[in-house]
Formats: sequence, C-alpha cells, structure tokens
Amino acid sequence: MFQIICMGIGYAHEPDFVIDRREGYPHYLALLVRTKCRLRSGDEIRPYPPNTFVLYDMNTPQFYAADNEPYVDDWIQFTSEPKIIRSFGLPLNEPITIPEWAHPEQYFPIICSAFFRGFNNDAVINSLMTAMLTDYSAISLLPNKPMPFFSELVTIRQQIGAQPQKDWRAEELADSLHISVSHFHRLYKETFRTSLTQDVIHSRIEAAKNLLQGTGLNAAEIALRCGYTNPEHFSRQFKKSIGISPDRWRRQGRGSEGNIGD
Repeated sequence: MFQIICMGIGYAHEPDFVIDRREGYPHYLALLVRTKCRLRSGDEIRPYPPNTFVLYDMNTPQFYAADNEPYVDDWIQFTSEPKIIRSFGLPLNEPITIPEWAHPEQYFPIICSAFFRGFNNDAVINSLMTAMLTDYSAISLLPNKPMPFFSELVTIRQQIGAQPQKDWRAEELADSLHISVSHFHRLYKETFRTSLTQDVIHSRIEAAKNLLQGTGLNAAEIALRCGYTNPEHFSRQFKKSIGISPDRWRRQGRGSEGNIGD
C-alpha cells in the first residue's frame, strides 16, 4: 500500500537551486528531475542529464541541485512498507537516467490528478505507484536509444492486451510496418524481452481469469471470447500457464495460482 503525503509536478527553480537534507525525510521521496542537474551517487556529487529519477529511502541524506541552468522537477513524498519497496528491486538513493523516448514523465501527472481529486483514489494511487516503480525498475533493461518502430510496437502490444480474442498474425503485423516477418519477430523480442506468441497467450489467459472471476460463463464460452476455437486447447494452455485448470482456478481463486495438480 502507498500513502501519498504530498507531491508536485513541474516545480521550477533558479540555476543556483540546491537541496541538501542531511537527514532526509522519515518517509520515501520519488524525485524525477526534468532538467540537467547535480545529484549525489555514493560519496560523489555528479552531473546528470534530464529525466533522471531517484527513489530516496527513509531517513537518508538527500542532495539534488541545478547544474548552472534553470531546474525543474516532479516529486512525490509517500509512505509504504519497506518490504513492498524492496520488491521492486529499484536501487535506493541512486540516480537512474531514463531515456526520453521511454516517456519517464508520464506517471507523475496521472498520479497527481488522482491525489488531488481526493476521493475514492486509494486503489487508483496504489495501482499507479506500482506501475511507475515497476516500469522504472526495468529501465536498466532498455537500450540506450529507441528501438526501430518502438511506438508502433507499443501500440501493437496495447492492442493485443485490449483485444485478446483477435487472431494476431505476425505476417499481418509485419506487413503493416512494411518489414519482413523475421525482422518483426526480432524487433518485438528485442523491445519487450518476450515473443509475440507469449504476449498473445498472456493476454488471453489474463482475460480468461477476469471472465472466470467476474462472470458465470462456462469454460467453453470463455475460451471463445478469449480467442480459442478449441476449448480443450484453452484448458491445456491455461493449466500450463497457471498450474491448475480454469474450473479449479475459478473455485479456489487467485490464491491457488502456481499450485500444480487438478
């Protein structure tokens, strides 16, 4: 669970701006500096490029400053359980530079909107904070420059998640980008660290789990809605992915994921 104490986006400061909190905060600070800046890494204060993110631990010194030019940052002061923060695998108190093409700023305005809306927002904030920290934890896996067709591949992946029932064919997707099928497969794997086939299966299994939990449809009907023409194939793939059959998963709920046997 995350509880935001206060936050701000687009805070602008003069070229001589410096923050040096020797004892830090008694809570966490997520800081995204939009401009060139100077930050502490270990015992050294170094210059960093725009779009550098730091997740400061509780009661830890914080140093961030302008680098002889106007300074702009986004920030969130929040509380959470240490074990939850550790689960993301983000290095605490260490700057992480996020490629501009990865749109590092996208989360802060959305989280800010949910926070200042002030009603029915706990679940939304938890989801958004989880998404942001999960995304930033994967920054080290991203290439240093944008992959070819990056935005187009992201759109394709979003469509797969939104329309799992569709018959997604690499030949048609490659043709839409005017590249060969082998090139498409290679780019997809390099960009997302998974294959098109695995993404389609994942989106269908997730859609099936939602239908199993939220509707009274039987397994055969759910199979059709998730893009499977053969209910037996759906059941086999579901069990291979989750460890138990669709019917048993429905009976026992999420707590049974990963249990083998039927």
